[in-house]
Amino acid sequence: MNDLSQSHIASESGTASQRSEERIPLIRTAKLILDHGEYPCVLRDISSGALRIKFYETPLPEAGEPFWLEFGDGERFEVSLIWSRGDQAGLAFKDHQSLLSLLGDNGPFQKRAIRIAVDLPASIKSLGRLTDVIISDLSHEGAHVRCGHQLSIDQQIRLQIPALGEIFAKVRWRQHPDYGLAFVETFHFEEVARLAPNLQALSKVWREARRESANIGGDASGIAA
Repeated sequence: MNDLSQSHIASESGTASQRSEERIPLIRTAKLILDHGEYPCVLRDISSGALRIKFYETPLPEAGEPFWLEFGDGERFEVSLIWSRGDQAGLAFKDHQSLLSLLGDNGPFQKRAIRIAVDLPASIKSLGRLTDVIISDLSHEGAHVRCGHQLSIDQQIRLQIPALGEIFAKVRWRQHPDYGLAFVETFHFEEVARLAPNLQALSKVWREARRESANIGGDASGIAA
C-alpha cells in the first residue's frame, strides 16, 4: 500500500540521433500545480523533448498555457500541455532542452511521497477527546495538520479525513499548532490521486466560508494560532 513500483529505465543504444528520439519508460509520482489546486500524477515515459504523464480527472489548462510540475524532492519546473487523450497527457518543459539530463542519481525523479496542499476541516480522536483540526497537506503516507490541542510525539490518534474516511496515525513531528502525522496503514497513491479534485473542491468551499466568516468578525477554523 505504498508508492508505485521502481522505475524501469531502458538501456541506451544506437546513435546520438536515435537516443534523442527514444522514449524511456519511467514510473514516478509527481504533482501538477495549477491555479485552482494541486493534483497528483504519474510520470510514464520521457524523451529528449517531452514527458508523458497519467493524470486523474485533473482539470488541465489549455494547450500552451504554463503551469508547474513538482517532483517528490520539491524541485519544480514550468511546463505546458502539448496534448491530452483520456487520462494521458504530454508535457513540454520550458527551460530544459534535453529532458534526459534530468535522469540519474542527481535528478529530481526520486521515490518520495507526493504531498498536495489542501485546506480541509477534519477531526482527530485521541484519549477519549474529539478535536477539530485543519489538514494543510496530505499524501498517501501522512498529513500535516493544524491543531489547537497539544499533541505528543508518537501519540496515536484517529484522523477523520473528508472523502477518505478514518485512519490511524502517529505524531512524527510537532511545532504547535502544526503537527506531522504518519499513517499507520497507508492509503494507495491512486486513492488520494483520484480524490484530489474532490479534496480541492472541498478546500475551495472551506476557504470561501472562512473568508466570509472573517468578514463578519467570526472564526470558521476554530484553530488557535
